[in-house]
Amino acid sequence: MIDQITFLNEGWIWQIGIGAIVLWFVFGWKEWPQFGKRRFWVKIVIAFFAITSLAIIALKPAISTTNNTTAKIALLTEGYNKEQLDSLEKIHKKLKKHKYKANHPIFDDINTPDSVFILGYGVKPYDLWQLDDYNVNYLGRNTPTGIVRFKYDYKNTVGEHQIFTGLYINPQKGNKLVLEGPGGAGLDSVSLVVEEQQKFQLTTNLNVKGNYLFSLVEKDSLGKTLSTDPIPLVVEDPTPLKIVVVNGFPTFETKYLKNYLAEMGHQVLVRSQITKGRYKFEYFNMERMPLGAFSKKNLESFDLVIIDANSFKNLGRKSRTALENSVKENGLGVFIQPDLGFFRSSKGFGAFDFISEKKTEIRLDDQAKIKLSKYAFVLKDKFLLQHIHTKSNSKIISGYKHIGKGKIGTTVLENTYELVLDGHTAAYQQIWSKLINSISSKETLSVEWGVASIIAYKDHPFKFDVRTSISKPIIKTNKKHNVSIRRDIDLLNLWKGVTYPRDFGWNTQFLEQDTTKIFEYFVADTSHWRSQALYKTIEENKRYYKKSRKKESTQNHTVRPIPLLGFYLLFLLCTGYLWLEPKLLKL
Repeated sequence: MIDQITFLNEGWIWQIGIGAIVLWFVFGWKEWPQFGKRRFWVKIVIAFFAITSLAIIALKPAISTTNNTTAKIALLTEGYNKEQLDSLEKIHKKLKKHKYKANHPIFDDINTPDSVFILGYGVKPYDLWQLDDYNVNYLGRNTPTGIVRFKYDYKNTVGEHQIFTGLYINPQKGNKLVLEGPGGAGLDSVSLVVEEQQKFQLTTNLNVKGNYLFSLVEKDSLGKTLSTDPIPLVVEDPTPLKIVVVNGFPTFETKYLKNYLAEMGHQVLVRSQITKGRYKFEYFNMERMPLGAFSKKNLESFDLVIIDANSFKNLGRKSRTALENSVKENGLGVFIQPDLGFFRSSKGFGAFDFISEKKTEIRLDDQAKIKLSKYAFVLKDKFLLQHIHTKSNSKIISGYKHIGKGKIGTTVLENTYELVLDGHTAAYQQIWSKLINSISSKETLSVEWGVASIIAYKDHPFKFDVRTSISKPIIKTNKKHNVSIRRDIDLLNLWKGVTYPRDFGWNTQFLEQDTTKIFEYFVADTSHWRSQALYKTIEENKRYYKKSRKKESTQNHTVRPIPLLGFYLLFLLCTGYLWLEPKLLKL
């Protein structure tokens, strides 16, 4: 134990010290006519003690006790292992235990530990910041059994093929996963096998507009329901787009793409170059119209331009300027079909950054069963790049960036038409539907909502963001309660917020300035998608404490204020003497 004197108002020590010295000199100047006499020196000394005691009272002295024995705490989170805790207690004899409660302060200011051992699945992602000042050891748990990953596009359109993909850890042979529709009818199913992990995919067709609640049901070999998890889905009417496809020469990629776009009801104009200065035009679901060099006028009616990299590179100065201005000012979308030369270009309008790699075949997150051909590159994850298709290792396969009101995007996939030849038409349509819908948003939305997942949990934080041109947006819930939001430091039209939903089922929120742009999300119970939530907690804790630098072990300091009564008495006695001394001389 090491004790030392300190002051609670240490920051004021110079100001108070200088003030005390000045006050003492003023007192000496006042008593200077009595200089040389014995009473002068007595009064100077007593004044020194009085002023010193007053300064000490103002500074508030305390005793700081340093404890060289570090305080260690085992933070017990959900699913902690009792045997693991017993082992820790054998190693650290004075180990203290503290039970973690989500969304509450983890430690108070008094019992602050030097080292923290996290046992169990871990601290919820929204509480991790509370342990930033501690030396943390995350001991973790094994991955829970069940569905730990489940991915799908929560917003789709009528007529599209909806795909659900997931990963099941430690499946039991004989059990079955069943996709049920809103009425409880089975739409698709997959049988589980005995493996360490099993990827699965379920599909269905979307026929009617509306908000629907599908379900993923696990049943045993006898048909008994073991678990049911909700799958909220928003189905909207398709919006026909007007698309122009520009190719330097006819390709199989364009042949199958134009057929798909036409089948989906889009208006499509295809311009393929035959020889220098001569073009072949094809029209689908639209009247014939001339299209030579790009101009602001002839691009006004289009929502999306799909152009191969070579044609994009060889655009004339006027055509390139017209295309760029149409993207910035009119919200036109541009998709560049890459070639090998495109990956070496990194300047100007339409440039993307890439990372080379050896792999030329991949499996996308939402197409886990199907191999796709790609160039030996992936997109580099840079600021403002929005992801469209990714791999499970977070490598970006397709993406886009905002250019003014519009978007420009690309991919590293090649020869996607081979999917159709191999009988994977649904996968082909899913890929191109996602590309087109992500980039072709010519309509300038006054409000655009964004979330990581449409599923929220009752009384748990639900993060969202909103893009809007409104300078001071006000967000309200369906209960007319205000939701606090903050503006992004880099993107002035991007706002982020957190809400804590209180009602189960479909909830809504909207901007007070534009009540037509409603955002709908589904609130579930914490018992739903439990394995996925626990897996996310484990992964977030691993990632957080892998990146965070461990802090050196520090010493505990206990500060105990010194009682000031003695200094008050000394001050009163000294001032009392100085007041009484002149009066005694007159007697």
